[in-house]
Amino acid sequence: MDIILLEKISKLGDIGETVKVKSGFARNYLFPNKKAIRATEENKKVYEEKKEELEKANLEKIKSAKEKVGLLPKKVKIYREASEQGALFGSVTSRDIVKEFNDDNINISAKDVILKSNIKNIGEYEVEVVLHPEVISKIKVYVRNIEESVAK
Repeated sequence: MDIILLEKISKLGDIGETVKVKSGFARNYLFPNKKAIRATEENKKVYEEKKEELEKANLEKIKSAKEKVGLLPKKVKIYREASEQGALFGSVTSRDIVKEFNDDNINISAKDVILKSNIKNIGEYEVEVVLHPEVISKIKVYVRNIEESVAK
């Protein structure tokens, strides 16, 4: 199915591009979330009329995302129970990381934090926070044994 993107989507395309996607993806995700429209002649004319408005809205989203990225900490320490070998009794997920630095000023969701896989060992990890396809920040996550926090 051919569609016209109404906003930039990573790994798919930029605003205004006509791309081919599977119909289920378009029907179930892109159309309901107003991220794309069908690529018909009528819709192409509608897009051309709204083009400036959509680009202006995209710039506002980028500006907002950059402000949030400025508020994010560069590193986060998470304490968990672990075995002597360093294996965690339960993993650290993106939800746990978000919980560590969310407050009144910073409000991001777990889907914005990109983990390659759940963290299952003590150590130092780097995760990406994607607030907009053009605004990406890297954060260091230090996972420590809970006994270290008690000792200090």
